[in-house]
Amino acid sequence: MVRLEQIQEQVNLLKRQMEGKEDFPASRSIGRIKVRADVPKGTYDHLLDLPVTREQMNHYRVQAETARSELAALHVKFECAQAELLDLRTRQNSREVSLQELKSEVEGYKENNARQSSLISSLRGRMQEMDEESNLLVTSKTRAEIAAQAVLQENEAMKEKMQEQEARLKKYIIEWEESKSQASKHSRNYSEFLAQFADCMEVDIRSKEKPQDILISKVSKLLEENASLKGRIVSLEETINVHEMESKASRETIMRLVSEVNREQKKLATYTEEVETLRKNLECSTEAKQSLERERRILQDKVLANQRAREASKQELMQLKKTTSELDGSLRSSLGEAKVAQNIFSTFKEEVADLLSSSSSILVKPSEEAILDRVRDVLYREESKRILVSQLESRISKMTEQLQIQTQLHEEALQKAEKAEQQLEIVQARLAHLEGELASREVLREGLSMEKQKYLKFLEQLSDKMKLEWVVADVGFDMRVEAVLARAEQLVKLEGDAVVETKTLAHGLQRKLKSQKEKLESKELHMSLLRKKIAQLEEEKQVRTALAVERDDANLMVRRLQKRVERLQRELSAAQESTTELRAKLSDTSELKIKTLEQNKAIEELSKSLERVEKVKEKAQKKLVSVKSELDCTEEEARKEKERTKSLLEALTSELNTLKKSLEEVVKREQQLVDFREVVSRMLGLSVNTLALPDYEIIKRLERLVHIHQHHMVTCA
Repeated sequence: MVRLEQIQEQVNLLKRQMEGKEDFPASRSIGRIKVRADVPKGTYDHLLDLPVTREQMNHYRVQAETARSELAALHVKFECAQAELLDLRTRQNSREVSLQELKSEVEGYKENNARQSSLISSLRGRMQEMDEESNLLVTSKTRAEIAAQAVLQENEAMKEKMQEQEARLKKYIIEWEESKSQASKHSRNYSEFLAQFADCMEVDIRSKEKPQDILISKVSKLLEENASLKGRIVSLEETINVHEMESKASRETIMRLVSEVNREQKKLATYTEEVETLRKNLECSTEAKQSLERERRILQDKVLANQRAREASKQELMQLKKTTSELDGSLRSSLGEAKVAQNIFSTFKEEVADLLSSSSSILVKPSEEAILDRVRDVLYREESKRILVSQLESRISKMTEQLQIQTQLHEEALQKAEKAEQQLEIVQARLAHLEGELASREVLREGLSMEKQKYLKFLEQLSDKMKLEWVVADVGFDMRVEAVLARAEQLVKLEGDAVVETKTLAHGLQRKLKSQKEKLESKELHMSLLRKKIAQLEEEKQVRTALAVERDDANLMVRRLQKRVERLQRELSAAQESTTELRAKLSDTSELKIKTLEQNKAIEELSKSLERVEKVKEKAQKKLVSVKSELDCTEEEARKEKERTKSLLEALTSELNTLKKSLEEVVKREQQLVDFREVVSRMLGLSVNTLALPDYEIIKRLERLVHIHQHHMVTCA
């Protein structure tokens, strides 16, 4: 700015000097050098009020007003965008709050799922207990079979006496073999069941000697946990009722959130439209910037044209300098000749002729007519040179004025361009920030939509697994959560009923086991009694009556044993049926296990989607870094352009200084010419102080002198 002020001061001084040059001939009548020295100090402002400069100024004022109006509109749009950003941030905060609430609800659902999985594990433990009880029944059956074998061995001694019962005994033996095969099958199934049970309980049994003890200890621990969980179940049922009330409230909130999500989607659509309008405004601003750059280039071209014209004027000035130097030499020689003519008038014509012939290649005769013609030629040349000098001075003044106007316009254009660039940088930074926020919000919205879709898929999978497709088709999407909760409550109730049934079955089986143990003990007592009786029969073989009685007793005992064996077989069939039922329940538990695995897979997919979202965020951050680097590059280019303009201004200032010096030299030479004219007029006897002497009077006086000189020379000849 300081340099620009200095340049303006120099241009104003040049204007004043040029105005002094234009008004200098009018002030020659005063005749004093002091007055001539004071003439350049007068200022003439009417040269600044030319119509061409006014039109240019009006044109640039209109452009400045349009630029200001555009800047005001951009400022208003920017304020509107800031207000919209604040609204978006508030809405985003509300969305984050709603997301946190949804996350808390999802955590509650996860807790309920964990509780259900714990209940399933407890049911599995109970099923394992039932399997162990069935195994105990099988062992009791094997013991009964061993006791039957002992009875058969004891009865083999009595085959001779009981030939009628041999067929029955053969049938029993066949059935016993079948029971053996069944026992082997049961043992295989038992080993497979142990392996499956160990896999379900996550216990290694392969390298251990007593896997049953390990499983029993594990089952005892599970029973203890089941006993502790029973108390918790009662409290959980109460909490479930409370959660049901809360779930109803949460359903209402979910409905509200869905409506709010729809509203926010509409608002997002409006925001996208507004972003498009902002992009259009950006394009308009870039076009305005391009137009300003074009104007700047045009101004630079004009400056270059002015520089070329200035160089041409410099060349013309150099030529004028050469001519003026030649004229100075001729005028000095003429002054010397005039002094010699005053002293020796007789030799004036010869010396004038010699001087005129020496100044040019044409020989001048020592006659008055030739001298006058030559003097007229010289005077005509001087007048033409003065006219050229005045024209060049007017051109220089016009060029300086145009340079001043163009420099001012160029400075204003540069200031406008700088302001526009700053505003564009601010708008671009804000738009980049807005685009980043919009991208982050779009990513969040996509994440929410993905989570919503996953949530819907999860609900669909739950409804499919819970066999609620027909219920969902009848009720609709809004009541799906309630249907799933109702189905879960039904499943919990069914599991509770199944637990109660399994408990009742277990108590019944335990009672049956106790009764069977008592019966076995009674059988052992009977067997011991039978042995004693057999010993007595062997001792009392001689007594047939006692044998017949003992045969009758033995037949009765065999019948009773057959009845007991039949009862035991029936109990075994019932136990087998209970085991099949328990296995079916185990298959149901395996299905629940598959469901839990599917849920774990869904959780893993959610975690993968979160990782993908994080990768997308990292890519967006990389894009932002690249955009920032591009903005830095554009800033560096703008700085380089500013430095170039500064260097151009410095070159212009140096050129203006050279012009000023050349103009000062021209003014000095003009003063020298005016002094020479005054000296000639004084030598001719003209009064310069009183009147303004025109050039033709001086020429007439010179012609008279030359004529007198010629007449004198003729008379002398």
